[in-house]
Amino acid sequence: MIFRNLDEKGDWQFGRGKSDFVKLNDAVGLNIKTRLMSWVGDCFFAQTAGIDWYNRLGSTAQRELLELDIKRVILQSEGVTGLLEFNTYLNGRNFTADYSVETIYSKSYTDKLNLEL
Repeated sequence: MIFRNLDEKGDWQFGRGKSDFVKLNDAVGLNIKTRLMSWVGDCFFAQTAGIDWYNRLGSTAQRELLELDIKRVILQSEGVTGLLEFNTYLNGRNFTADYSVETIYSKSYTDKLNLEL
């Protein structure tokens, strides 16, 4: 698997040739992160893709649904064969999701998603 690399702002990298791409487990991880950062309705050709961050984080009654949405997006990401660990934390206006997945490369990939509301 090959995936376009992201810069420190989360934008796709261009203009650096092969260094603009990552492979194997890193590609799976960037695919997950990109999909998690997508908002429902943001992509003109896939309006239902992504997470409804606005509504899910706007109400405390939505946290369980948000966790289910995040798990769904992770598990439906290309290259993911299983979810090994998953935890979320809400501290004031900061939301964090820690996750570890098993990949098609027989390795685990661990990452963290941090959002400030």
